[in-house]
Amino acid sequence: MTIIFTEADFDELWQEGLQTGEIACKFNDFEYMETWQHALKKGSIQILELRPGLCLQIGNYETPITWGDEAQHSESFPLTLAFIVTGGCREQIYGIKEDNCEKAGENYLFFLPGTREIEVHPTGLLQNIRIRVESHLLRTLTTGQENSLPDLLKPFMEADSVPLFHQDIGKMTSAMHLAVRQIMHCPYQGMMRRVYLEAKTLELIALQFSQLVETEQPTRYQYVSLKRDECDRIYQAREILINNLHNPPSLITLAQQVGLNERKLKQGFRHVFGNTVFGYLHDYQMQQAQRLLLEEKMTVAGVAARVGYASPTAFCAAFRRKFGINPKAYQIAGRISLG
Repeated sequence: MTIIFTEADFDELWQEGLQTGEIACKFNDFEYMETWQHALKKGSIQILELRPGLCLQIGNYETPITWGDEAQHSESFPLTLAFIVTGGCREQIYGIKEDNCEKAGENYLFFLPGTREIEVHPTGLLQNIRIRVESHLLRTLTTGQENSLPDLLKPFMEADSVPLFHQDIGKMTSAMHLAVRQIMHCPYQGMMRRVYLEAKTLELIALQFSQLVETEQPTRYQYVSLKRDECDRIYQAREILINNLHNPPSLITLAQQVGLNERKLKQGFRHVFGNTVFGYLHDYQMQQAQRLLLEEKMTVAGVAARVGYASPTAFCAAFRRKFGINPKAYQIAGRISLG
């Protein structure tokens, strides 16, 4: 059974984590970072106030168990753009979307002030970018160009009465993927870091709004999703895969294990994770390999074995095809950059 934390529960857990050292926080003039080494989460969340009305959040962490948290959004909750690189989540947004899946490789736009939401985080790696844009900044950025805005955003040109929404914009474009990678691997520090990240954040805003304008049709707002039970079974299939990296089941066996037919399993994986079943498994193996090469004192052969490769040679070839660099060179370069 999935544990759901209330806001009070989560705040108490966070305070305990600070006391035990499982959660650490640090600040500078414009950036806040939380680092977790906790049973719920391992990794980091960065929040950067780039300018008044523009906030960037970078999530890069792993969840060892499935858990959820409940939140009541404030009345000032701003317009938010989300870009899901790896992982995803399930959401229950009361009064808006009672059964929603955010999926890897997709981008979203939502405005949810005053709403109540439960967000469930499945096990595995999550990498995402969220951009918060205050209404006053949106109006400033589009002064004199209001007609070029997507229809969904035109109500923001008025001070009041903006309808609530949670919109799946579609697949992230190659330009979006590049901008997200550049944000997550920013090469600068200090003032130049802030300038660089603000420029890339504005680029992502422009790319998403452009995609929305190009695809904006009445049918675009009709969200198509799996039934809750089917969505749960797709996530169950994913957990079976990642818990059996060394000997993954065949497609038909996996379908039988979660009570779906093979066609529904393949469709569901593409719908939820934006990938084929074994394409997802391969990407997960490579993502875990990246983490292990940088965070653990392991040889390349050791990493290969950990992520399910019997042959280090085959692992090196797969890693090079995926990232354009061999794993040893990636490990050396990454450790140098981390100091």
